[in-house]
Amino acid sequence: MKKGDLVYLPSDIMLVGSWFNGAAENWIKLLEPTTGIIIEPNLDNENIYHRVHTKGSDWYVRTVDTMEVISRA
Repeated sequence: MKKGDLVYLPSDIMLVGSWFNGAAENWIKLLEPTTGIIIEPNLDNENIYHRVHTKGSDWYVRTVDTMEVISRA
């Protein structure tokens, strides 16, 4: 994935807003599926988290919890 790609975010995943001493400081759990825009793929060149914009804010989401939205046209 690259910056600007649209991603599908399924329900029942956690989005983390920030970290403090290695622990999630603020987070939300998605109650229903949604979409987001990739801001920074593969944070710190690791395949663990993407930074996405959804629900009006920027969040960290596990890479395994995202699916790229691809146009069939």
